[in-house]
Amino acid sequence: MLLLRFAGLAACAWTSAAATTPSTGCGKTLPAGVVPGGDSTNVTIFSGGIERSYLIHLPANYSTHTPVPLILSYHGRTKSASEQEELSQFSNASYNPSAIAVYPQGVANSKGTRQWTGDPDAPANISDIAFTSDLINNLTSTYCIDSSRVYATGKSNGGGLVGLLACDPTTSAQIAAFAPVSGAFYYGVLGAANDSLPACNPARDPIPIVEFHGELDTTIPYDGRGPGGRGETAPVLDWVHAWVERDGFEVAENVTTSVCQGTGYPEVLRYSWGGGVVQHYWESNLKHTWPATYPNDDDESGNYTTCYDGAAVIMKFFESFSL
Repeated sequence: MLLLRFAGLAACAWTSAAATTPSTGCGKTLPAGVVPGGDSTNVTIFSGGIERSYLIHLPANYSTHTPVPLILSYHGRTKSASEQEELSQFSNASYNPSAIAVYPQGVANSKGTRQWTGDPDAPANISDIAFTSDLINNLTSTYCIDSSRVYATGKSNGGGLVGLLACDPTTSAQIAAFAPVSGAFYYGVLGAANDSLPACNPARDPIPIVEFHGELDTTIPYDGRGPGGRGETAPVLDWVHAWVERDGFEVAENVTTSVCQGTGYPEVLRYSWGGGVVQHYWESNLKHTWPATYPNDDDESGNYTTCYDGAAVIMKFFESFSL
């Protein structure tokens, strides 16, 4: 059972888009066991010739005739779909009263570790990018989803996959906006040179994207991780600036806002370009942590909480964009 925590911020109302794009799943009877407002349901599909699974949560107000947004939330390396549901809180009606939330499950490698495409140890014969596209097609043909309002977020290696989805010509045409948290952006994967990130060929321009990263992160360091260990990662600001330029904006035109000023919490700076199309949250006191005002699975001690909840900020960001 998901432990619900209630935020002080108003829930996202999804009021910004004037029009919707109803999916082919509108009007269809719900699959057995999937109940609006109930506990999340484990579902399996076949993708790439193997069985894949995910958890799905329908909002209490879901109607088979009303198109709603879809949020995909990817767990970190070694974690699970259920852990990501608890961490990210997109099944919590106080953050997300009306969108379908889906938590895909990664496939274990030969060492028994779950991870996603983009991790150095990910099985080469499994494409989680193709799985994501298959999953979106399956969900939109089964549930009443607004196909113009599909979103992706994830933690760590899951955040790294979200970055790859933004770069892929197929999934970037299916997903409206992207929100990696503590993203693991590895060099030398998917055919890239050892000192390079994978090729990035999004289907449209610009791509709305927001990234959150703690200055104290030692798992995926803010300034990048050098050779050795499990693989080299890009400095976070280099990765963000590449998206700024890819989206047609000037890096020097950053608008910086002090997010936690006057709250008593340590400093968080939000960097923004293009009126908020590209955003980055630099969190001075956070480690490899999903930002929250309460202790969570990333920070059970409560020593690394911050002045905002990641779910609320991500929902507000997603609300601003549609295909």
